[in-house]
Amino acid sequence: MKIKIMSLFMVALVVFSMALPTSYAAKEKTLGQLRAEAEANRKAYNEAKKEKELTEAERNEATAQKKQVESDIANIERQISDVESQIEDIQKDIKKKDEQMKDIMGFVQVTNGDSNYLEYIFGATDFTDFIYRISVAEQLGDYNEQLIEEYNADVKKLDSKKSELNNKQSELTNKQQQLAVLEAKLNEEIENITEGMMSKDDEYKTLISTINTLVSKGCDVNDTLTECQNKKDKERPNGIIVTGKTYMPLATGRVSSDYGNRSGGFHTGIDFSDRTNNDSVYPVAAGEVVNITYPKYDGACGNHIVYVYHTGLGFTTSYWHLTSVSVRVGQGVNPDTKLGTIGGPSYTDECASGGHIHLNVFRGLHTTNSGRQNPRNYITNIPGKNVYFTSYYGSRR
Repeated sequence: MKIKIMSLFMVALVVFSMALPTSYAAKEKTLGQLRAEAEANRKAYNEAKKEKELTEAERNEATAQKKQVESDIANIERQISDVESQIEDIQKDIKKKDEQMKDIMGFVQVTNGDSNYLEYIFGATDFTDFIYRISVAEQLGDYNEQLIEEYNADVKKLDSKKSELNNKQSELTNKQQQLAVLEAKLNEEIENITEGMMSKDDEYKTLISTINTLVSKGCDVNDTLTECQNKKDKERPNGIIVTGKTYMPLATGRVSSDYGNRSGGFHTGIDFSDRTNNDSVYPVAAGEVVNITYPKYDGACGNHIVYVYHTGLGFTTSYWHLTSVSVRVGQGVNPDTKLGTIGGPSYTDECASGGHIHLNVFRGLHTTNSGRQNPRNYITNIPGKNVYFTSYYGSRR
């Protein structure tokens, strides 16, 4: 039975907000409790991994059987072809012998009045020769009749063998189809297990890393996320300017796609395209880098992604389609700190068709991609779609 991987507590994390009422915050789990749940779900992940391995072994066995059946079917087809060829050769021999027998029987059938028969009989030199000639003709006729009977018996056997081979071929074809269905089903199961397994593993690694980072920065394992966040909001990291003002993620550019419905589905953020080919991407406000995800393979969706929690503002932003990253997790950043290099060409990112930065916004402290909000509700002065802008701040000039 397929293992159902437990839903991770990341759902609570991604919807977290400073504005949550006290009654809700009282029900929050502590960092220690979240760590324990993460470990429990890590165990479920490992069990799912074992199930995947067993399912893959079953799939591989089905695939091997299918290949063997395909080989058997090909062998039977060759046998059927050989039998058909043998039957054809025998039928040719039967036809030839039948013609020979008709010629010979023309000598021995007195009632047919054939002159060849009379010539053959009266061509005898004496009576003994006469009897001999009749005997030879009759023996040849009997021999040919015997051969034809044997040929027909062989044809009957071959027809029976052909029928047997056809039945076996039909059985193997049915088995081949059943194995193909089983193989497809197992492949689907493996895909489903892998999809759930990998996403939960990513969430586990991200959350454990976040908990460890929060604890290392002064949060207690008995603190809830709200309590931990309140502590962090009171901090003023060296070199970080905490203000309520926000900026665009590019020094110059335009909004190329807005948040909301669009052709192909719902767009969960706002896209900014660079007008001057300045490839630097900046945070929209001061904050701290809380997570960085790197592509698992060339062309992976999103490519490099940086998450910045904006201390004092109560929200997190993430920057997609970066081709390179210039910051590290735990680093404090200002609006003039380069996060990385703008990306988006399809050859580096399967989710983009041209160079741009995709900006997501989340309420509260965030390290994953669920619960995205409309950036316009958090970031001031975002221009309308296709409107160009210049965002002056520090070294961006």
